[in-house]
Amino acid sequence: MFSKKAFALPLIAMLLGLSACSKKAEDAPAPDSAPAASKPVFKAGEMVLIPAGEFILGANDKDAPAVGPEQKITLPAYWIDKYEVTNGEYLDFSIKGGYASEGKDWRLFFTPQKVNFPVVNITWNDCLEYCKWAGKRLATEEEWEKAARGPDGKRYPWGDKWEGGRSNTFEAALRAPAEVNQFDDVSQYGVHDLLGNVQEWTGSWYKAYKGNTKPNPDFGERYRVLRGLSSNFYGSRGHVWDRSAYLPKALYGYGCRCAKDATAEEAAKAGRSG
Repeated sequence: MFSKKAFALPLIAMLLGLSACSKKAEDAPAPDSAPAASKPVFKAGEMVLIPAGEFILGANDKDAPAVGPEQKITLPAYWIDKYEVTNGEYLDFSIKGGYASEGKDWRLFFTPQKVNFPVVNITWNDCLEYCKWAGKRLATEEEWEKAARGPDGKRYPWGDKWEGGRSNTFEAALRAPAEVNQFDDVSQYGVHDLLGNVQEWTGSWYKAYKGNTKPNPDFGERYRVLRGLSSNFYGSRGHVWDRSAYLPKALYGYGCRCAKDATAEEAAKAGRSG
């Protein structure tokens, strides 16, 4: 378990008003319309190849200076998990890899009916070790953002306009993680649950973007970046460029997804249409 000090850490750089935890029940909005009945077939460990190329990182937001300045950067081709790491995948790792998780309470959120739900309550180190065991690595926050926004800088994985029922955020009224293929929260590359469901650890330190001169005592190599929202946040008020950060051993219901480098042959196949 983590120290009492970790409980006191504020959510860093997340826009004010995103979290709905303090809302009274009578203020909660009516649930969004239900997700589409048809769901893609979940395949454990499935990845999506993101082509090399330029994309828009960050935003010019005076209320959230840590996400700026907006800029275009280029990434090589890479693979990223199509879905968040599930309970079933993490259990397989724990048994076959003989791994004792730092987030020992993760099993409390796991039942036989939740095999394909995202694993939660695991630390940054737990995610790192899982990805290594799977022959992968943690995605950088730049890789995560490109997979979510596409090359043209979308606000949501599907576009710039909010669409109720597409994401497991506060509006969906579940107040808990959902099966990873339940919602149509899908980016143009086919990556799922990048806006909602659970917040995800990345491999990046919480540092200032290039060109960001705004002083921030939290920047440096103390906090790790998390991306995405969860069922406790208003997705309609959020963006996939939002950044959060916590100490690596923090346990607040976080999950993860992995990535890996593409080979030269894979990169050529993907082309440079990203």
